[in-house]
Amino acid sequence: MRILNIQAIAILTLATWAGGELGAKAATEVKLAEAEAAAADSLSINPVAVEAPSPSVKVKSSPSKDFALVLKTARSPGAVVEMPESDQFRFDRNDLTAKARSTRRKRRESLIIPMLTDFRSLDISPDISQKAGIEQAGCLFHGNDTSSLCNGQARQLEGTAQVSQAGDVGGIYVAEVKIRFVNSKGEAVDKQGNPIQGRISEDFIRGELKLKAGDNYSQDVVRSDLQQLQQLGLFDMVTVSTEEVGTDINVIYNVQERSARSFGVSASLSDDIGLAIPLSYTDRTLGTNPQRLSVEVQPSLRDFEYDVQFVSPYVAATDTLGYSVRTFRDRRTSEIFNNDINLPNGNRVREIRMGGNLAFTKPLGDWRGTLGLNYTNISTRDRNLNIARRDELGNPLTFSGTGVDELYTVSFGATLDRRNNPFNPSSGSVLSLSTEQSIPLGQGNIVSNKLLANYIQYIPLNFLGRGDTEALPETLAFNLQAGTVIGDLAPTEAFRLGGRNSVRGYDTGDLGSGRSYFLASGEYRFPVSRDVGGVIFVDFASDLGTGDSVLGKPAVVRDKPGTGAGFGVGVRVRSPLLGLIRFDVGVSDGGDIKFVLGTRQRF
Repeated sequence: MRILNIQAIAILTLATWAGGELGAKAATEVKLAEAEAAAADSLSINPVAVEAPSPSVKVKSSPSKDFALVLKTARSPGAVVEMPESDQFRFDRNDLTAKARSTRRKRRESLIIPMLTDFRSLDISPDISQKAGIEQAGCLFHGNDTSSLCNGQARQLEGTAQVSQAGDVGGIYVAEVKIRFVNSKGEAVDKQGNPIQGRISEDFIRGELKLKAGDNYSQDVVRSDLQQLQQLGLFDMVTVSTEEVGTDINVIYNVQERSARSFGVSASLSDDIGLAIPLSYTDRTLGTNPQRLSVEVQPSLRDFEYDVQFVSPYVAATDTLGYSVRTFRDRRTSEIFNNDINLPNGNRVREIRMGGNLAFTKPLGDWRGTLGLNYTNISTRDRNLNIARRDELGNPLTFSGTGVDELYTVSFGATLDRRNNPFNPSSGSVLSLSTEQSIPLGQGNIVSNKLLANYIQYIPLNFLGRGDTEALPETLAFNLQAGTVIGDLAPTEAFRLGGRNSVRGYDTGDLGSGRSYFLASGEYRFPVSRDVGGVIFVDFASDLGTGDSVLGKPAVVRDKPGTGAGFGVGVRVRSPLLGLIRFDVGVSDGGDIKFVLGTRQRF
């Protein structure tokens, strides 16, 4: 009967273990074919009778005896691994792995390690592998099915720990959950070789994790932990790795902290507002929870804009409801009322938006839900901030006809995140659904409901064969979006198509504006070096023929196509100061070329 063949022939023997030496009180030998027997080394033991019935391999023995498994090859003097007392070949990973590690220390070539890692590497003969089931500690192998691992090994893949393509591995236990602080290069020590110290308490981070010491490893739990750490807003990057500890594993969360405080200042000059000085400040050290305050102000010669937000994220350790408060004032040249149709005085239309919102967030099973109360005041004005009611063709600019619309809304959104790592995804998906219902209050008395859906899918690739898990991943990324407004629709609230976050190759709003829309984008992302990557992309969007259903038909009178596509290439650079920087060159289906410079991925 043929049993094993790995460049050499293995003899499996059972014998007693006494005083650290292999005894000969009882043993089992499986006969080899004549050619195989000639290549095998002999063992100085006396074989005894053996049984090998299906579905398991058994040996006659006394329950009081301890046995040892001997793997003998022509290249190996033998690897002896202690077995628990049993009348069945039941692989106990505690005994097997511990003894296998000791044989490595003796520099013996042990076959038990590849056997436990992958049965296919042993080329087990079909008559045994198809009939015999070897069961231990929740791991069950049938023949060459290696969907589970019993050796406690785990590998790091694209920033997250992956134990098995089949999901949870019941036989792998977590001995300890460690927190390791790293720098922007992923290094855990500084230039002097000292461990990097974190600002955030390790106990606080552990409290946010579902995975605990003593648990069985679960990829779903790790993914949930990464999502929780991301929404805290405290980290630029988190990856997960593992290390073997005997037969168990330690799970290590490698965290790169964001700075406690940040301050920014710049200057700009435009024909709309003249000289402007944007200022920004963020503080992430407020309160005992990871609360943060961000302030952005932009004083200019003609206006004063601001965006102030306070965030107290959901805290898993105490199941504390997350909430945020925001107030804002924003001035922009209209992206709907553009394309050379201006105001009667020749000025371009400006939109002034100011308001605020209060939002609450909490996990809802596998979803994360957000409930919001919102107020927005939208006015259309000229360059000097005088109210404008109609354009030069006499078309209304607001739903109320007064130049001012007010929106009081209640919104609810839910997100299902299945990405392998939300900080640097290379596989999985994320689905977001939302609805926003307006209440007929204020100017315009608008009654409407806005519905939105957004789906992103990541498919990992390995065409380039790069193995650096810290590099930007090689992946195909797809994004599908759709939305519609039911009921009243202020012209300024129509969906804008085209631009850096829509169809690259068009300026924002130049493709169209409608009551409904559909958008599809695809990107091939590939690494060039650890912190530099490339992108090839294609975008498509359509207003689904709803441009003429917007009050005043702003897209129709401005001859916007309503449907269009673009394609191009881009570069991604990971910066320790600014995060991910993207530069795209898009070409529209009409031949126009547009450049996009910004931060973060398009989706």
